[in-house]
Amino acid sequence: MITGVRLAASIATVLSVAHVAVGCRRQPEALASPPGPKPLAVRLDYLNHLGLDAVVKGRPVRVVSLYAEAPDYRPTGSPARDGYEGIASLDDAARAAVVYLRAYETTGDTRARDQALGLLAFVVGMEQGDGEFVNFVDAQGRPNRNAPSSRKSMSYWAARSIWAMGEAVRVLGPHDSTELTTVRPVLDRAVNRMAREIDAGRLIGGSATATSEALLGLLALQRAEPSPRIAALAERTAALLVPLSMGSMQTAPWGARVDSPGETWHAWGSRSTAALAEAAVVLSRPDFAVAAQREADGLWGRFLLAGQVPSALTSRPVNSSADAGAQWFPQIAYGVGPIVEGYLALADATGKREYGVLAGLAASWFLGANPARVNMYDEATGRTFDGIDGPAPLRLNRNAGAESTIEALLALQRVASNPEASQYIHYRAVGAPASSLASVPDRREFAGSGRERVVIRRAANGTVGLEPNARTATPIMLTYWPAANPPETRLAMRLAKQWNAENPDVQVQVQPLPAGRSSEEVLLAAIVAKATPDVSSNVSSALLARLVRANGVVRLDNRVATAARLQERTNPAMLGSLRLPDSGIYAFPWKTNPEMLMYNVDLLRAARVRPPRTHSELLAAFKRLTRDTDGDGRPDRWGLWATLKTTWYERFYDFYPLYLAGSGGKTLVVNGKIVFENEAAVAALELFRRGFAEGGLPHSNFAIGRDPFIDGTVAMKIIGPWFLKELNELKVQGLHFDVVPMPAPDSSTPDKHYAFADLRSIAIFSTTRHPDEAARFVAYLTSPAADRLLLEDASQLPYRRGLATDPRFTESLKSWPTLSTYAKYVERTRDIDVDPDVVEIFDLISEAYEESAIYGKVPVRKALARAAAEARNIVNAR
Repeated sequence: MITGVRLAASIATVLSVAHVAVGCRRQPEALASPPGPKPLAVRLDYLNHLGLDAVVKGRPVRVVSLYAEAPDYRPTGSPARDGYEGIASLDDAARAAVVYLRAYETTGDTRARDQALGLLAFVVGMEQGDGEFVNFVDAQGRPNRNAPSSRKSMSYWAARSIWAMGEAVRVLGPHDSTELTTVRPVLDRAVNRMAREIDAGRLIGGSATATSEALLGLLALQRAEPSPRIAALAERTAALLVPLSMGSMQTAPWGARVDSPGETWHAWGSRSTAALAEAAVVLSRPDFAVAAQREADGLWGRFLLAGQVPSALTSRPVNSSADAGAQWFPQIAYGVGPIVEGYLALADATGKREYGVLAGLAASWFLGANPARVNMYDEATGRTFDGIDGPAPLRLNRNAGAESTIEALLALQRVASNPEASQYIHYRAVGAPASSLASVPDRREFAGSGRERVVIRRAANGTVGLEPNARTATPIMLTYWPAANPPETRLAMRLAKQWNAENPDVQVQVQPLPAGRSSEEVLLAAIVAKATPDVSSNVSSALLARLVRANGVVRLDNRVATAARLQERTNPAMLGSLRLPDSGIYAFPWKTNPEMLMYNVDLLRAARVRPPRTHSELLAAFKRLTRDTDGDGRPDRWGLWATLKTTWYERFYDFYPLYLAGSGGKTLVVNGKIVFENEAAVAALELFRRGFAEGGLPHSNFAIGRDPFIDGTVAMKIIGPWFLKELNELKVQGLHFDVVPMPAPDSSTPDKHYAFADLRSIAIFSTTRHPDEAARFVAYLTSPAADRLLLEDASQLPYRRGLATDPRFTESLKSWPTLSTYAKYVERTRDIDVDPDVVEIFDLISEAYEESAIYGKVPVRKALARAAAEARNIVNAR
């Protein structure tokens, strides 16, 4: 650990040494791929291969071929044994649409969106005008209305259509709502038809599976567009699933959820656990999570103890306990995948890490932990074999049809977004599988690729879970430096304490960032002194490029734990500004503070001023809010305070937020080119020039420690959500405030407005001896549970997609006034550029701000042109 003496000496020399390290202008070097398993690759190539163009009701659609036989995998329709049902089914197309929608959500790939829209067109085309659907079409696009598996009805294919359309509204609605114009009336009719079944107390298609999949659609719709009517229908649907769990933790069938008492439980499509867990989150009904846990903790835990997943299980009493009614084959993706998804839904609903671990152990079937010892899922193409039959002889079905591939992708997409599941999918059960669910061992060990081990065991009450890790004599020690401010230090101590309790083999010691002029200098000094921590969570974008060029930090998007958390939390657009020239992510985007215009509600009301949304409205507000309240002939109350200080980061609270709001999100440097000499920059500087020149802004820095917004001297303030906690701690009485987005030029359009992010990231330093363990800790610091604490304890926003509408964070966002408004801008933010000279560039802008805006000595355009020219000289000298 770095000492105070060494740090002081390092800070004295850090700027010159750091410039030597950075000044060589090397491009960032991609570190060698870390040893061990790589992040799971979820590919859609093979699903694309199965896709076919068709015409239904005269309109072009996309469908998915039912079958593809080895070795050439040519898409084909149903064979004679199935009665020549058709070439493609709604059952597969709807689930494939969910796959593509999830892919678009996490990758931003418009090809996935287009595939989803083509499949949704097929869904629309198969609806019969009353909310019921036909399932199969032939090669000419003609619906098969006669086969029992295709007849017009509210059954499996209708339920999956509701699921797909609900997901479409959730994923596409905020950005591509015009694409849903044909979907919405069909969805409305299908939901109304579904409601008639539910209100009559009937399962959809008489099936817990179909009912669960329809419920998933309702929940997606409720997440996107909260509605009392949809929420009530979803609650009634979930309530039908709750009592279907049979037996107990101690007695067969150990919580299995079946269509009706005495019916056989099928692994195939066992999605009631996932649906109930999701309902617990979306509907704020923890009792649904308790119900969901019954099958997972009892029955599925036995599968893991047995070392294999059966395809079916009788729920009736059996004469012999030799197999307790279990049928072990065939094993197919449709059986394993829903179990994996159920575990991961429970991880979200309960916050319990162990469900992610169990999901990974179950998902290992796809990567070779199966009776055939074959990778059922091919990471190179996304193809999944159709199944394994047996037990004697054991036969691997190398065909790869739609259902197997789709179900594998649905499960593995979620695995790839969960750090625990991504890690434990590479573990293997130790020992031979059990042949009876009635006589499974009380504990089973699973082994990783090295010496790693994890053990599951059955408790006295019959539930199955993880065995606590034994404390090792010499645990791995990690050092974590959070920011030194009290709220973040307290949060770090709280999270580290919880981590240490759950991970006795990897212990974390917290030390707030040592004192220095800035965190940037402290961390650069630590690199020079070779005394960096393992992890720090106060890395700014201004520092990141320098750390990377000095080879000071570890790449994170090629490590299992952090790659999974990045996928769960962000999308490519959110990561774009953090990618270095080698496309790597070297700091984990942790928290963001989108700056908005905070205003004193009472002062604006008294002046009859509406919260300003444009530059002209803001200038008008300055005039109306500037007053002489004590009659001495001089103003003593103003509209807004902008500091007179020229320190580079002061522009975060005046020029830069206004510039981003007017530039359409364009920052200062793009692809190594200076781009801020533009009309948005002119407009921002001109607004402040007029504000100072016309007396609407005070020529004062005020007393140290005094906040003129808090005492009512100014009516507005440009600030981020961290200020909310400060206001609370100061116990300000009588201050009523609200926030609005940053005012933009009058000619700009709202959909192009961006906020300044003031992003802070977490880095793992290259001096660490334990990068994988550190990556696991970073994934823990950025988990949903940790993000809730960040919101509640620090009034700061996790850099997380969909934060404002994610039901997991609804209550946490209510912890502070206006926090939910700030949250709406998380994905509409821009930070400063990840550029080694960005501080110097901001210094130049500060000089232009001072001479043109504050004191009016130089025309705005001239000052801006001079700053841009000098900035270009800096960049061109690299």
